[in-house]
Amino acid sequence: MTNKTNSMMKIPLIVAAAVIIIRIILEHVGSPEAVNAVFGVAWLYFIIPVLFALQISKSGDSSPYKSLFISLLLFAVYTRLMVFVTYMLAWWQQWQAPRFSLAQGGVVGEDVSAMQGLFIIPLRNAVFWIIFATLIGMLVGWITILIHKKKSGVKA
Repeated sequence: MTNKTNSMMKIPLIVAAAVIIIRIILEHVGSPEAVNAVFGVAWLYFIIPVLFALQISKSGDSSPYKSLFISLLLFAVYTRLMVFVTYMLAWWQQWQAPRFSLAQGGVVGEDVSAMQGLFIIPLRNAVFWIIFATLIGMLVGWITILIHKKKSGVKA
C-alpha cells in the first residue's frame, strides 16, 4: 500500500471501527433495530467512495480508476475483517441481536457448529460484502470522478 493510499485510508477505517463499536453497544443495550441499522458499515460503502474518488481525482493520478479500485478493495477487506471478528465474537458469546441470528445470515443458532460460527458463515458474508462494496463503490466513485472532471474541465 502506497503512502497516498495509506493516508487516504486512515480516517475512513477509524470511522468504520467506531461505527462497528457503536452498533455493538447499541445492540447490547437494546436499542430499536431502526436505530441500529443507521450504524452499519454498509452505509460507508456508499459514502467513502465519494471521498476516495475526490481525493484521487484532485491528485491528478494518471490511472484514477485503478487507484479507486485498489482503495475500495482494501477498504472493503479491512472493514469486513473487523466485522468478521464481531461475528466470531457473536458466536462465541451467543449475542442475541437479530443480525447475528442464523435466520438473518448470522452465526447464532442451535445448529451452528464452531467451524460454521467461527469461520464458514463469517467468511461467506465477508466475501459477499467485499464484492458488493467494491462494485457499488466503483460505480459511485466512477460517477464522482466523471462529475469532478467535468466541473474542472479535464477530459475523462
